[in-house]
Amino acid sequence: DFLKLFFWTLAVFSLIFIPTVSQSAFNENPVLSQSSYNREWMKSIPEETPLSAIAIPGTHESLTLYKGLFASYLQSQVWNLKDQLNVGVRYFDLHSRNWIPKKTIYVGYSHWLIGKEIPLGEVLRDILDFLENHRNETVILKVTFHKLVFHNNKDAEDLMKTIIDKFRSKIWTNTLAPKMKDARGKIVFLKTDVFRAGTESHDSHFFEHNRLTNVEKKIKNIKSNLCERHIMVTGTSASTTEKPIKLAQKVNEQLYNFLKQHNTSSENHGCLGVISMDFPSAEIIKIITELKPYMWSYNY
Repeated sequence: DFLKLFFWTLAVFSLIFIPTVSQSAFNENPVLSQSSYNREWMKSIPEETPLSAIAIPGTHESLTLYKGLFASYLQSQVWNLKDQLNVGVRYFDLHSRNWIPKKTIYVGYSHWLIGKEIPLGEVLRDILDFLENHRNETVILKVTFHKLVFHNNKDAEDLMKTIIDKFRSKIWTNTLAPKMKDARGKIVFLKTDVFRAGTESHDSHFFEHNRLTNVEKKIKNIKSNLCERHIMVTGTSASTTEKPIKLAQKVNEQLYNFLKQHNTSSENHGCLGVISMDFPSAEIIKIITELKPYMWSYNY
């Protein structure tokens, strides 16, 4: 009886006093509580702040919600687009894999040919509906066209231009990152190999071999010439062999610990730029939104 009581007490103690960090950084529950909504976090950012100076939570393979065969190797997210917007995600990574030429651009819900695909125009409409109701916010969008999708780049560029022309007044496609006063209520497209009419972005290389390395030093090296004009993107999904869900459990925990320390000790908050994640939790998204923008003389 004494041993039973001892082990029961030990178990209760561990549950109460030793929570795991990964539970705060990683999420695989598709149900998003309204208490986790973070719809207006950009409202307090000064109008003259460039978007490139703000730490922004994002998702990698944002629409990859696939739950079928080999889902553990393919799925990257559990929340749909609207839930991601509600929880505070402001960067979306979309991929077009239309192997058969079509009259519009479709973006996939999964890798390869598996899973559902939807017209890019519908995605833009959902985002703009959100921005219509939350006009202080802005959304960054990256659309990647895979090589076997189109016979040549011009096909993709022509289709993209047709879609963007429908939403022209609500889309930013300039090379330099906009200030918040110009970005609010709009979608900011990033430049890609095929889609050239977008804002410049650069990989931060904060993660090397799935580990954060020398981040503060790298921020100091890049902040004077890149994050003041162009958007930095930190990807957390570098491995191609490990299951995304398993990798996210480890990487998100590293990121969570770093962000907590960075939030209290660093002077380079905003230069983290976009942080693109798999299976992020509401907690880690909130921490990113609480990082202060990088400050300097906004004179361009």
